[in-house]
Amino acid sequence: MKRFDSGRVQEKLLNRLERKEKQEAFQRDRFFRFKLPEIHNSLTQTLLMEKIIETDNPSAVSDLVLKGLKAAQKTNEFDFKYFTAPIRDLVPRPNPISLYMTQYVLEIMINDPSVVDVYGTDLEIYQIVNRVITQINMKFDRAEHEVLQQISRNKSLVPGSREFELALEQAFIKKVGEPQKQP
Repeated sequence: MKRFDSGRVQEKLLNRLERKEKQEAFQRDRFFRFKLPEIHNSLTQTLLMEKIIETDNPSAVSDLVLKGLKAAQKTNEFDFKYFTAPIRDLVPRPNPISLYMTQYVLEIMINDPSVVDVYGTDLEIYQIVNRVITQINMKFDRAEHEVLQQISRNKSLVPGSREFELALEQAFIKKVGEPQKQP
């Protein structure tokens, strides 16, 4: 007996993949909203201290890094993937933010007049950028997990309810700080 597949299996798989991509984009946006200043300061300092970027004007480099982070935050999925395409095979499972900022250093910052030179291979630059972003992301995830555990202890709040989400957001803001305002 032949079995006719109506494509439900493929539809389910595609829906799961789309949901996963949307969830990752939501997490990335949330991470950027809360941690943009910390990422900016740490990444700028690390790029200058590790002598990846040579400059006579550190404040201009700081502005460039901030501009790159904001561009990564605002760009749509297609432009994001297109921009990172030249180095997407740099490592097996790259962090998208680290990949974007690495490409930003290699393509945009190197051509800026305030940057004298950029040193290191693509992989070395990626590893340094990824180290900074991963450290901040781990602290962010820990704080998020602690807040979730704290809120879940309150039996009067039902997970998924509007009250639960509001209490979670308030506790998270109290723990991490106010999110960055969108310009």
